[in-house]
Amino acid sequence: LQHYFIQSNLSMNEGDDSARDEIQPVRKRYYEEYDVEIFHGEKGNSGTLAVLERGEQAFIEWTPFKSYDVNNHMSFDEWGVIAHDTVQEESSTIPPLQVAIATIDSIKQEIGEKGRPCIIITANCKRLPIIYFPKLDSVYRLIQCLKRFLCFFRRKDTLLVDHSKAGLHSVMKELNLGGTASSNNASVYKDVYDVTLSGLSKVTNFLRGSVVGKPVSRPGACQSTAAGLQSPPEHLTHRPAESDFELYDVRKPLPRSSPVERDALFTRALWETHLDGEGRVHRVKELQDRVFGGGCEADLRAEVWPFLLNMFPWESTLEERSRIMEEKRQEYEVLTNQWKSITPNQLKRFTLHRDREALVEKDVLRTDRTLEFYKGPDNPHVTALHEMLMTYCQYNFDLGYVQGMSDLLAPLYVLFNDKLLAFWAFVGYMDMVEDHFFMDQQKIQGKLADLSSLIYYCDSELYNHLEKEDSSNFFFCFRWLLINFKREFKDTDILELWEVIWTCPYNTDYSLFIATAILLQERDAIISGNMSFSQILKVTCRSFHPLQNHA
Repeated sequence: LQHYFIQSNLSMNEGDDSARDEIQPVRKRYYEEYDVEIFHGEKGNSGTLAVLERGEQAFIEWTPFKSYDVNNHMSFDEWGVIAHDTVQEESSTIPPLQVAIATIDSIKQEIGEKGRPCIIITANCKRLPIIYFPKLDSVYRLIQCLKRFLCFFRRKDTLLVDHSKAGLHSVMKELNLGGTASSNNASVYKDVYDVTLSGLSKVTNFLRGSVVGKPVSRPGACQSTAAGLQSPPEHLTHRPAESDFELYDVRKPLPRSSPVERDALFTRALWETHLDGEGRVHRVKELQDRVFGGGCEADLRAEVWPFLLNMFPWESTLEERSRIMEEKRQEYEVLTNQWKSITPNQLKRFTLHRDREALVEKDVLRTDRTLEFYKGPDNPHVTALHEMLMTYCQYNFDLGYVQGMSDLLAPLYVLFNDKLLAFWAFVGYMDMVEDHFFMDQQKIQGKLADLSSLIYYCDSELYNHLEKEDSSNFFFCFRWLLINFKREFKDTDILELWEVIWTCPYNTDYSLFIATAILLQERDAIISGNMSFSQILKVTCRSFHPLQNHA
């Protein structure tokens, strides 16, 4: 095939025809859609559109179904592309198109002729031909795929690219957020955690601005948990007007923390003192403080957690809760039947559902499989986990399934050992952390920004080391905050940690202070070992035992 390139993407001299002919092999394919049509004037061709990697670059490539005459193709001025040979005025068919993703400036989405969805790509300030898709879902999947490489912000019906944010795609491979996977899994359309990381993986060191004398730039309108800590207050810095004056940072390190003893467990005897004769829960604030201070007795969690996860109102009676559960049982059955009743013919035309189910199937087969509850082949609990996650896709169709959700559901199912209770507890949990899984990743970006600010004030030496290693974006803590430390602590400890996060009376995002405590504990190893970003990843992505070390 004769290939065409965006002009700025040519790394060789324009006169070097031999260099242009060296087409790098495909390393990875992220997206593919057939029957995608491109028009030039009144001439149109259908073909295959793909997003793939060649060498170290990612491209959008369109290949026509029909062959074409290599002596007849369009000039750069006609189409915004450079051809190999001398341009002729006439062309029998439209040649292939290759666009370097890094050169894309904007993507406009429209409904074109005959109601067909289409996009208009602008790259290097040149508008490319309109690309028509067979269905709207194809456009949606392409945009989600491109978010792996680009950071978009929307202006009406156009997605504009923020080129100030460089990709961290290569770093993502070191995170191993999906755990171990078979080689077959590597070819699945959505790689491990790519869908959740796609927005964040484009973020550069956005917290570099919190260093003295540099303005802070935070993407989006993130809600700051550590309010007021995004830039050092004036009394901590000296900022002379003269450029030849030195700048002093007078932050003082916090004293070393001492071990903390937790309060007594919240027991069944205490629980019963909070219930009246009809089952209503009284003195809720006192109850939450007890759970936060000492944790809930293991055998009592299945009774207390439905309240903490908003399955039941605190003021509901036993009779009302029985009625609520019956309504939830009926709703669960309706949602489950919806996706289970999809016919094979429907499934052929339901790409989104197929992609989600493939992702769920891949994840459940490797979620907590070392636990006795999920161990072994043909385990019915693994099947039930798959059913609940697919049912959640129907319940929250806009969000669907994102990798990492199985980590939140699996412990709940072990705790309740009941699909209905586990599912609705998971719904309550997802209502708390749903924005962790949004494609724009603004919530996680905001949390990482707040964590950076906390370390900046708590341990300036550690912060300065991380900045020197280009790690002050705290990207290595992404997994901690995404799934609330599920992979970092053993299964018995994670239940205790979660209920502490849910009941914290001091802050709406206590996970940030847990992350800070872990980093402060590991700070000597990080600094004395002069650890680079990759080495820090190995430290922060291991399991921490036991939980008491971080009290």
